[in-house]
Amino acid sequence: MALKAEPIVVNTSYQAVFLQLEAAILRGELAIGEAIPTEANLCDLFHVKRTTIREGIRLLEQSGLVTRGSGRRLIVSAPDAGRSSENFIRSATLNRVTLQDLWQVERELEALACRLACATISQPQLEQLAENISKMELHKQEPKVIIRLDMEFHRLITEAAGNRALTLARDPLGILLYASTDFVVTRLEQSTERMLAAHQQVYEAISANDPEGAVIWMTKHMDDFKRGCIMAGANFDEPIADFVDHDTLAKLLLQNRGPHDATP
Repeated sequence: MALKAEPIVVNTSYQAVFLQLEAAILRGELAIGEAIPTEANLCDLFHVKRTTIREGIRLLEQSGLVTRGSGRRLIVSAPDAGRSSENFIRSATLNRVTLQDLWQVERELEALACRLACATISQPQLEQLAENISKMELHKQEPKVIIRLDMEFHRLITEAAGNRALTLARDPLGILLYASTDFVVTRLEQSTERMLAAHQQVYEAISANDPEGAVIWMTKHMDDFKRGCIMAGANFDEPIADFVDHDTLAKLLLQNRGPHDATP
């Protein structure tokens, strides 16, 4: 008879400490804002040496599940969205995700964000969108500023949609894709004017609570982005890493770690 068996995985002690503490955090046994037990208490709890506890805690810190609070106590925290974006970008790059893969998903998420934003956007958020368009008009001869403002415009719509799952899913895609906008903006003089026109139409549709109109114009905008990339020489079947301007990407990632301010 054929023997069936599951692979045997042996974790080191510090990995086991990390996995148990991670599970306790995800179950809510250690709540966000709560200090984790001291090293001495964890040693007693797990019956391991202090060096093992420290290595397990180091993994927790690297994962963003704990941060150092006052008095050097470790406090349970939700991983920063910027960290998640960076991890996704590394994975997408190393797994040779293509520009087509990325654009196809982002196209649908942007349309969804527009649809949701029509029902939830506030007056201050509408004013932020209008201000963004005004800044883009003012700085339309400055490609690097335009890239940043374009990314802010799309992010503002996603935030206005009021769906945290959408925000977390879209952020890394947006950063990676819009780092590619540099490829178009610096090669096609007409790209900024077309971008401005599309943003204005999307803004007007959202202002009028017209989800269908907003989706139509956002989809046109995303399709236009693809056409512009192809006109500029991009091959959508190539890995995204071959297409992205990495200096732009680094700046967008840095911006994503803090408050979003597109003021030039």
